[in-house]
Amino acid sequence: VLVAQTVFWSASSIGPVAIPMERRMRTFERLLSAPISLIAILWGKIMAGVIFGIGITTIAAGVGLYWIGQPISDPIALILGIGLSAMAFSAMGILFASIPTGSPGEVIIPLNFFRIPLMFVSGLFIPLDSMPQASLILAFLSPLTHTLDLIRVGIGKESFFGLKANIGVLCIWIIVFLFVGQMFHKIIMKKE
Repeated sequence: VLVAQTVFWSASSIGPVAIPMERRMRTFERLLSAPISLIAILWGKIMAGVIFGIGITTIAAGVGLYWIGQPISDPIALILGIGLSAMAFSAMGILFASIPTGSPGEVIIPLNFFRIPLMFVSGLFIPLDSMPQASLILAFLSPLTHTLDLIRVGIGKESFFGLKANIGVLCIWIIVFLFVGQMFHKIIMKKE
C-alpha cells in the first residue's frame, strides 16, 4: 500500500510544480517558442516525474521491503506496476499543470481534489473484495487500483483484476492523461 501511495504522490507532483514555476519565470514560453513540439516538451516533463517517482519509490520500497523481510515473488509485475504507474500519474500531473497560473498551489489544490478521492476507491483503505459492486466499478476505473494490484502481485498476492487488465488500464490512462493534457495546453496557448 505504501509503495503504491509513494509512486502516486511523487510522480504526480513534478509537473504541477515545475510548469507553473516555469510560467512565472517565463521559461515555459521560451520552450514553446523553440523548434520543439508541445508533445516533446510535455513528454520531457512526464519523464521528469517518472524518474522522480521511480527513484523515490525504489528507495522507499527497498528500505521497507528489506526492513520487514518481504520477498519479491514477481519482480516483473512489481517493476511494471511502479513504472507504468509513475508514467500514468506523471501524465495526470501534466494534465492539471495546464491550468494557466504561475503558482504551483493553484494547480496542486485541484489536483488533490482528484487524487484524494482516488485513494478511497482504489482498495487502499477498503479491500476490493469487501467493496459493493458499484464501488468496484469506480475502483476498476481508478489507475491507483491497478497500481496497487500489480504491486501486490509483485510481493506474492493474488491479482483482483488480472495482470492484463491492470497493465491495459494503466496504459489507457497514460494515453488519456497525455492526450487531454496536450489538448488543454494547446487551448491555453491559444488564449495567451
